[in-house]
Amino acid sequence: MCGAGACGGRGMSPDTGPGPPAGARRGDAPMSRLQTALPARAGLIGALSLAFAAPPALADPSLPPPAAMPLPAGDLVVDLGIAARLLPRYPGADETALRARPLFGLERLKLPGVGVVGNGPAEGVIVYPSVRFEGERKASDQADLTGMRDLDWTLGLGLGAGVNRKSWRAFAEVRTGVKGYSGLTARAGADILWAPSPKTVLAAGPRIDLVGGDYARTWFGVTPAEAAASGGKLAAYAPDGGLASAGLAASWGRALNDRAMLQVEASWDRRLGEIADSPLVRKGSRDAVTVSTGLTWRFGFGGS
Repeated sequence: MCGAGACGGRGMSPDTGPGPPAGARRGDAPMSRLQTALPARAGLIGALSLAFAAPPALADPSLPPPAAMPLPAGDLVVDLGIAARLLPRYPGADETALRARPLFGLERLKLPGVGVVGNGPAEGVIVYPSVRFEGERKASDQADLTGMRDLDWTLGLGLGAGVNRKSWRAFAEVRTGVKGYSGLTARAGADILWAPSPKTVLAAGPRIDLVGGDYARTWFGVTPAEAAASGGKLAAYAPDGGLASAGLAASWGRALNDRAMLQVEASWDRRLGEIADSPLVRKGSRDAVTVSTGLTWRFGFGGS
């Protein structure tokens, strides 16, 4: 399953609207990882893997499977499942919402002329799809949004890459907006990995997020028209991009048998910089806490 906050292939996950508000003034203030022994073909592998990436959110390398879950035979091995996720109702909100989401993981794929890729336990360089999805925001969601326009869902697609070792891993991701905003968002982190038993694996470590100006203005900006419609509760604000948050993430996985896996994830992020200075965040919360739990089943297809 994928990581919190958004999933990188296998696990849970981070959550549109028009472009930057015109005329507003600036305020003062985380499917499977793809792993291969062919570094020169990593870009091709990453691109092909995007065809297997399922919304809603893929970010962070997925949690390595416990040793008690050996891969079954097959040219294609996938993990399919469902998860429940408790997260802020919208970015910057101080209220939470419970949402269901599908899980998908690519564990093995034999590519003619390329080799075998998948979420195996081997150490080395990893390349995986990264997706950032934010659900719709409606002014009726909270009183803090009075005067704000409704936002449709937004989507960013990209790739992540990192290094995986037996007891630790480090990664970085870059995504470009394809719906609801333009420009880039990025995420980086590192984890300590621990397998206390053949059936259990844990990962925990720090995270940082960076966002471009258009993403920042889409979700955290306030246009002059919106400020006027709020009745003076919100000031016009047009943030630039930059360091958006820093926090911690942790994952726990437990093999129920050689095909099924239970995973629990939790993350905390603190809004920083111009994102933290947004009137929407000041009325909402600088802290974003997400908790999710899900179950996947493993299936093998094709030849041995």
